[in-house]
Amino acid sequence: MNVIVFPFSFVFQDQKSPQKELSDHMHDYYEIVYVYSGKGTFFIGEFFYDMQSGDVFLIPNNTIHRAMPDQGDPIMSTIIFFSPTLIYNNFVDDSFSYLHLFDATKKDKNYKISLPPEKQPKIEEQLLRIYQEITENKLGSKHASLLIFHQIMLDLCRIRMNNEQNMSESTTYSLDWIRDILAYINDHLSEPLTLTKLAKQSLVSPSHFSRVFKETTGIGLIVYVNTKRIIKAKELLSETNYTISHIAELCGFESMPHFHRIFKKYMDRTPANYRKEYRKSQI
Repeated sequence: MNVIVFPFSFVFQDQKSPQKELSDHMHDYYEIVYVYSGKGTFFIGEFFYDMQSGDVFLIPNNTIHRAMPDQGDPIMSTIIFFSPTLIYNNFVDDSFSYLHLFDATKKDKNYKISLPPEKQPKIEEQLLRIYQEITENKLGSKHASLLIFHQIMLDLCRIRMNNEQNMSESTTYSLDWIRDILAYINDHLSEPLTLTKLAKQSLVSPSHFSRVFKETTGIGLIVYVNTKRIIKAKELLSETNYTISHIAELCGFESMPHFHRIFKKYMDRTPANYRKEYRKSQI
């Protein structure tokens, strides 16, 4: 594994096994994952996807995700983590934005592009060139790697926008009631979401629900629900002028102290400080 930090975090041709993979997580930066070989399942948002050669996964910021590689055929992938501040501003064509790719991903809730065999060599060569540029540290290597990265973004955007591939469907990896309950949680965050209530909604026992939910998603129910609520709270703190107490209510936190405690645990700052820092960054 080769991890390069500038101008983005770049993990080149890393082999992932179940033992190495992180538990479900989210972050403020964006992520692109290209799969060279291997098999597995990717849990992103509320969906499960098969992983195989030629797949590209687009993970917007503040999106719960976890890769679950196959034990016998682990995934080999390259991952790019980047901040939207690295994306070039648009001075030429107002109809195009490099971040449109991720905007469409969020809107459609489809996080996977399956590249046909004839298109896979190009992105693999581009990723290799980024690795070579940065490791060889030639004059302008950081700028060159960023230019290649923008070309990757443009190529993927054209593939998706030109309908050159069929939109990928989520896999049948999970049980039907797991898929249904993930959608239910997402639509009912403002309501109490106890284990008993969700098990009843799923028509299974609480013990069965708890065990299968964690086995399938790789994350416990309480952590999952809290994470989804924090994601929603961050969006409301950033995009609205709602009071913090109203946001706590909309996100399903039982009290203001509970909201402050959970938000600070996940974000290492209070909701008020998060809003203040976000607004300062937009000036």
